[in-house]
Amino acid sequence: MAQLCLGCMQKNNGEKICPICGFNRDTVQNAPFMPLGAELQDGNYLVGQKISNNAEGGKYIGYSKTMGTKVIISEFMPAGICGRANGKKKVVIRSGYENQYQQLNDDFLNYYRSVARLRELSAIEPIFDIFTENGVSYTVSESYDSIPFTEYIDRRSGSIDWNTARPLFMPLITALSALHAAGIGHYAISPDNLVVTSSGKLRLTGFALKDLRQTGGFFEPELMDGCAAPEQYKEIGVLDEATDVYGFTATLFYALTGRLPENSNVRKPDGKLSIPTAVFKRLPPHVVSALADGLQVQKLSRIATFEDMRTQLSSAPTVKAIQNEANRNAIQSEVAANYTPRKKDGVPGFVWGLLTVLACLLILLGAGIYWVINNPDSFNSFISGKQEETEEDPVVDPDNPDMVTIPNLVGQRYNDLIAKLGTSNDFILIKTEDEISDKFEEGVIKFQSPEAGITANKGVTIVVTVSMGSAERELPVIAGQSIETAVRALNAQGFVASGVYISSDTVEAGKVIGYTSHSAGDKERYGSTVVIQISTGPEP
Repeated sequence: MAQLCLGCMQKNNGEKICPICGFNRDTVQNAPFMPLGAELQDGNYLVGQKISNNAEGGKYIGYSKTMGTKVIISEFMPAGICGRANGKKKVVIRSGYENQYQQLNDDFLNYYRSVARLRELSAIEPIFDIFTENGVSYTVSESYDSIPFTEYIDRRSGSIDWNTARPLFMPLITALSALHAAGIGHYAISPDNLVVTSSGKLRLTGFALKDLRQTGGFFEPELMDGCAAPEQYKEIGVLDEATDVYGFTATLFYALTGRLPENSNVRKPDGKLSIPTAVFKRLPPHVVSALADGLQVQKLSRIATFEDMRTQLSSAPTVKAIQNEANRNAIQSEVAANYTPRKKDGVPGFVWGLLTVLACLLILLGAGIYWVINNPDSFNSFISGKQEETEEDPVVDPDNPDMVTIPNLVGQRYNDLIAKLGTSNDFILIKTEDEISDKFEEGVIKFQSPEAGITANKGVTIVVTVSMGSAERELPVIAGQSIETAVRALNAQGFVASGVYISSDTVEAGKVIGYTSHSAGDKERYGSTVVIQISTGPEP
């Protein structure tokens, strides 16, 4: 085994500096980690360089003599209650923590034995050996060529489209559904815990005990920024399949947009989820809806299972509705084509048809007269062309209370709308990145999808784009102001401030003299850099 590099477990002819990975043969691996070259399981496993570590213990590159291949060895050595001396394999448990360690070790073994039973799932890291030695427990998993998912996304210019993401993420849904069916939760699904194999498949890594994935456990929690569900920040929060749905959706969001959602513990439960406009325009509507539903802060409003997530990502409701409408129209056309008017009592069918039309007109006329008599004000408003202004709200269909008619949000102020919605569950609002608009004032909604008037299920996702105001902005008055006040005024108008210092006999030191090449009231484009002059006082 002397020919093996302990940094990559490749044969390197005994070179001191490995020509493959650059590892130095004289490197010393200090406690609390195992020494380089340590052997486990009667010499079957050779321990190499530490790959990573967390509160549960360390993960090492290893080599299996039986299999003749490199492996990944994970050692369960809980931080704070375990330790070892330099150069030793034996682990020492802190006095007074023996019972607590035994309980944690039992949890570790039970958890990873359950994960190992599902090693046939291609989307999870396969564990093929679990054993106890040196007073602690170990798992051994397959080592395979892969790159971190974050690197994969970086290589794709920072994001991927839905057609690329779909074949990547669907097998992961299958694996996660199987995990939860077996009673296993991951609770740390994130870009950092995914890799892309050499065959182009996603694989989930980073399994750990539940105590590490929630506030209030034995370990200091390791929660994934932007991917941890809100219940993971609460000691009494219940972690279940919906928790992993949140992490999965956040990771999919990252793949499609190139960034993670805002942390769930600071997000407001108003459905606000900012999606870049360019991304939104290229995503199918049902995918946008799935992102919104999977990232709901309120668990009861969130997609509950991975099978439900698969359904929502696999079929577009709009397409289904179009198909249903087409089928209904086809049936109606067939009935009409096969309908032949009958004669009644010797009277031709067309005569009966004419009489029926006249009867309907008389009924409508009577109803109209009755309405005018009882609603004179409405009739007068209609005649004069003036109608009462009404606030746009989702209109509930009395025949189907689970359906709403989407309101017209264009022209409304976004912040006012959020305040008005409150805890309403009629629809979920998603805000794309704001856009410049000469037509709409700043803060006013300039676009919505789906458009107003469409009937949809309650809880439908409506995506809105809010105006940033006109591209041309007036420069504010800043002469005589402090630097902080002037910069705030410029930033509020969308300008970037840059300063130069010059002496002045009339403006005290630290105050703004004015603009270098502009005057207050001049117009510049949003985002322009404006240079201001800052006084250093009289020239000495």
